[in-house]
Amino acid sequence: MFPLGHVGMALLFVAPVVLLLDRKRRYPPVAVLALATALLPDLDGKIPFSHHHGGPHTVLFVLSVSLAVGLSLAFVSANLTWLARRVDGLPSFRPRAAFALGAGGALAGLGSHLFADVLMIPIADNPVEPFWPVSERTVALGLMHPGDPAWNWGLLAAGVAVQALALTFVFVRTRGYWTPVRTGRSGDSNQSR
Repeated sequence: MFPLGHVGMALLFVAPVVLLLDRKRRYPPVAVLALATALLPDLDGKIPFSHHHGGPHTVLFVLSVSLAVGLSLAFVSANLTWLARRVDGLPSFRPRAAFALGAGGALAGLGSHLFADVLMIPIADNPVEPFWPVSERTVALGLMHPGDPAWNWGLLAAGVAVQALALTFVFVRTRGYWTPVRTGRSGDSNQSR
């Protein structure tokens, strides 16, 4: 798949995070990490003695890198909290929150890449073996050709559209334009607040 398709898939994967993290304004770091890691597995072609769809296209790689990113951000957060207190506007996160944001963002980006590659028609010399080293079984759903511009641009357009909808929903909800109806004990949904 082309990079545009992988970015679109990452946008689709990270869209639900908008709805979960909107109140605490923690969505942007997760989205940035997801987009930054979405293309990381394709660097396997640049690694000596590696082939495309090799080690970085596995669940083991996705989980290992996500854990490493989360731990790194937790370490940085624990050691730089004093800086955030002194610089106006610099967000600070507790180490546990920094771990969750880092690991979650990397998991969304890397997981979306692996998922997108599994959707493709397998290419003879580059099958995806997502469960290596436990199993060398290849997984391919064969829904699209990796070089198909319609799929790549379509995924990008879908990702941007879903992000726009999610962000619009968050904007409307946080500005008070829409408030969910809460029912009382009697079940009357028309209760006034």
